[in-house]
Amino acid sequence: MLMSVEQLRKSGKILEDALRYAYELIESGERSGLKIADAVENRILESARNAFPCNIGPDHVAAHFSPTDSDPAPLDSAKLVKIDAGAHVDGWISDAAFTYVFDEGYRKLARAAYEALYEAVHAVRPGVRVSEIGQAISSVAKKYGVRPIENLGGHQIERYNLHAGLFVPNVPEGRAVIREGMILAIEPFMTDGRGFVSNGSSVTIFSLVRERARSPIARKVLSYVKSEFGPLPFSQKWVEREFGNAARLALYELTKSGSLHQYPVLLERSGTHVAQFETTMYVDKDGAEPIVDIEWMGALV
Repeated sequence: MLMSVEQLRKSGKILEDALRYAYELIESGERSGLKIADAVENRILESARNAFPCNIGPDHVAAHFSPTDSDPAPLDSAKLVKIDAGAHVDGWISDAAFTYVFDEGYRKLARAAYEALYEAVHAVRPGVRVSEIGQAISSVAKKYGVRPIENLGGHQIERYNLHAGLFVPNVPEGRAVIREGMILAIEPFMTDGRGFVSNGSSVTIFSLVRERARSPIARKVLSYVKSEFGPLPFSQKWVEREFGNAARLALYELTKSGSLHQYPVLLERSGTHVAQFETTMYVDKDGAEPIVDIEWMGALV
């Protein structure tokens, strides 16, 4: 297990570097979500692998949007944007996110999300119920007069498994207990809206769940996905860049056959804004260790 923890720590350092790079790009004036996502993913690939596509979440887009060449997600009119990315080293995954504020009117929302992460991180230890983490997050939301998103939250991570079962709510719910040896993504989402997300109509992220393909191009795409990403989520963009225009038909066929799981874009139900901060925690016998440092994120808000 010691080696796996070291690999986990390595993935965290690589991911932190990539997210800091994203911040620098936005700060320097980059407003293309696609270019930011590409930069994050390529930075990770210099030393590790992407655990999932870089998510770009402007305003009411809460999660699961990966820009494509046909939808580059311009951020010129955005009030804020979430950058959520993951890296893995030999399957040991780190997952983290930050919010960049364009409009000062939304600084309080982002600050609430960061403070909620800070409080949640310091509450994680063996024997704690997930409801206690949710309570820490909810208390910060109440202090700032905003709402946590109730149907989004953190999650347990295992090797090559981004969502491994345990759910860490943003509200005081759940009886599950945090145990020594767990890896957890802690990710408070705060909104000035109703506090719930719904599935949008678009899908840009998929993952492989079984192998069934009929057409030659679908078989080629299936083979590529299996060898490059295994069970981890991948972007429509990555497949399109490898196979061109035929990729969409192949993805459609593989989805219809049940070979691929879809991750619909998640939108705040009332169309209002969402802020997010996230890190990954390794739980040991003495407490829990942030795998991606959060101190630098605090300076953003």
